[in-house]
Amino acid sequence: MMTNSQEQNRVWLLDTLEYLENFAQRDEDYPGERGYESKAIAYQHAVVRDGRYRVVFLGAFNVGKSTALNAFLGGAYLPMDIEECTSRLTFIERGDSLKILLSLDTAASRHEIEALERALASLPVTVESNDNPLEISILCQDENPDSMRRSLEPLITVLADEAYPHLASLREKTESLTLCLPEEALKDDLVFIDTPGVHSISETRQKITYDIIEHCHLVIAFIDSAFVGNIHDLNFIKRIITCRDRRVFFVLNKADKLDNDEIDPRATFGPAGQLVETFRRNDIPDHSDIFFLSGYRALSALELDQKRLSLEEALDDNKLMLPTAVWERLDQSENPEEDLSAFLMGQSRFPLLKERLMDYLVNENKSNAVFTRAARFIHERASDYLISITNLLALARNPEKFNELKENRDLLNIQMDTIRSEVDTILERYAIQFHGGQQDEVFGPGYASHLRSQLSEGLIDSEIIQPMLDWLRKKGQLKMIRQGNFLPLAAQLEHEIDIYVTGVVKKLRSVIENNEKRTSEEVSRQISRARELRAALSEPERLVKAAWDAAQSEEQKTFGADGSELTGFSGGSVASIMPALGNAIGVGLGGFVGTLRGWIARFAWSEERWIKKMTPVLQQQTRQLLIGEEADEKENAESEETTSPSVQTLLLDYSNRRGIAFEEAIRQELEHVMETVQRECDALLSREMEIRRKQESVIERLKPKESKLQGIKERAESMLDEDLVAGS
Repeated sequence: MMTNSQEQNRVWLLDTLEYLENFAQRDEDYPGERGYESKAIAYQHAVVRDGRYRVVFLGAFNVGKSTALNAFLGGAYLPMDIEECTSRLTFIERGDSLKILLSLDTAASRHEIEALERALASLPVTVESNDNPLEISILCQDENPDSMRRSLEPLITVLADEAYPHLASLREKTESLTLCLPEEALKDDLVFIDTPGVHSISETRQKITYDIIEHCHLVIAFIDSAFVGNIHDLNFIKRIITCRDRRVFFVLNKADKLDNDEIDPRATFGPAGQLVETFRRNDIPDHSDIFFLSGYRALSALELDQKRLSLEEALDDNKLMLPTAVWERLDQSENPEEDLSAFLMGQSRFPLLKERLMDYLVNENKSNAVFTRAARFIHERASDYLISITNLLALARNPEKFNELKENRDLLNIQMDTIRSEVDTILERYAIQFHGGQQDEVFGPGYASHLRSQLSEGLIDSEIIQPMLDWLRKKGQLKMIRQGNFLPLAAQLEHEIDIYVTGVVKKLRSVIENNEKRTSEEVSRQISRARELRAALSEPERLVKAAWDAAQSEEQKTFGADGSELTGFSGGSVASIMPALGNAIGVGLGGFVGTLRGWIARFAWSEERWIKKMTPVLQQQTRQLLIGEEADEKENAESEETTSPSVQTLLLDYSNRRGIAFEEAIRQELEHVMETVQRECDALLSREMEIRRKQESVIERLKPKESKLQGIKERAESMLDEDLVAGS
């Protein structure tokens, strides 16, 4: 979690952004366009305010995720029995009171709310319908974990379908739940996410894979220590590691059932060694952290400390499997509850996992980039506002400069036209890289051409079809496929396609980002020139020097540093393409299994002939899914079935929208800066008489603002320097 220093920085960032927003909205000495500036600051404020760590817990049903989560939370807030496995996405975060928020996809009826009230009537809870019709809250009045756990039983457990059938329609409408806990153990910048078992319905699995994991900081994957190497888990694990580029901690849970000599976190023998060997055989990177855990022992230890579990109840619990030596020590102990708690916590190995998780979140996941970007934003804004205040102060102290500024206004306009012309030339070169073409010595193949070269039939055959055929020829594979009603084959094909498409997307993004970076750097130099013009408004002689220097510099780099990075112009306005691709792949494979079941499965061929017959089906299905087959256009047009767009079509659309968004953002930022220069010049001249008349009062009004903005600029600089040192 956040260190004290990080928390102080976060508070300062939020306070400073609020000050800058008020300055831009209301201060009489702000010369810029208030709406544009307020929107930019409000967005940055929201990013810092929501800069929380998201940790996702994954695993099969009954693997112990909820029990381990309860240990992290410090109490039994979540249902844990085998028949009470989580069946909904559950978000857990810090709140002012103990409550459950149900997020619905359709508004609940009065009948459904009354049914929920009846189901929870015996508990000290209050059901509230908020102003938002898609949200219901359950407030636990006694702040007791037991109240929350029992309130969740009718809503998220597998048992609920049988025990609470009258709440079935409300459960169907429930997309997810958010648990708000006023626990000190749960910091306000942390969100835990408990998930259904990875063998849940496909829609839920897709949401976890393509949405939740996409935006998390860390995945904790739970594996039953007695069943390491389950093939279904491995397929899922391989996807989240190789295709989503997310750090994963593997937790071998229920380690209390292992002998001591089987516990080896270095993964050289025992279940951990078996897991690493299984990773190696299945081409899964094995650099992830591996932990042994007994979540049940950890939670029991915590409940003993909190007096929610008595010593007698713990001693009667056969699940804890206490050795005889422990019983003997407890008989001699002056404080048996404390000693038993210490023993269970040590045996659980929970402190090792918790310490490593916290260390990773604070020091390794680089979420401090949120603070760094905010500090850079504040530094730029404070510098800009400082220029305006400094200009006003300089002219108030020496009003005769107004005459020179009037004389040089035409020169200022000429220089701004030159900057616009330079940016037009830069964007023409960008358009060549974007759309393809050649101008003078500049040549670009274009994003579309690059993409088509990566999705060629030859590459598809070598990178997807051939690995699939190799996989099919493994001993016993075809038998397993038939027994699984061809679903394992579709899953493996989806996996191979996912890996391939992820590689294509990475290469496409690399091409796009390199082009955007080069263009951004060139445009930044021009924007830096415009900012230099602003800084020179109170010293008109500098405008003349700037014009002369520009004429002498062929590369137009005279005006100081390269300017700020245009980090906002990296296609941020275009949503991530990965969820859409994941859905397209899933939908595209829908008919594949049906084809195999209805055709190939009817024949009792030899395995090699079976593979030979299936190869063209694999090729056709995969090519159609990825690039669309021109030969099949007529057939597809005559088909009554609706088909999803090919991956190539989706990526072409994405690259086109991203290119357009980038160019529009460049022009918008440039015009904003240029208009600010022009507006500030006009505003200074329009205030000439006022400043001459109220010279002393103007100086007294502006000096505190100059001091405040200078202090903000220096503090932001200090934060950026600290980050640079930490990252070196």
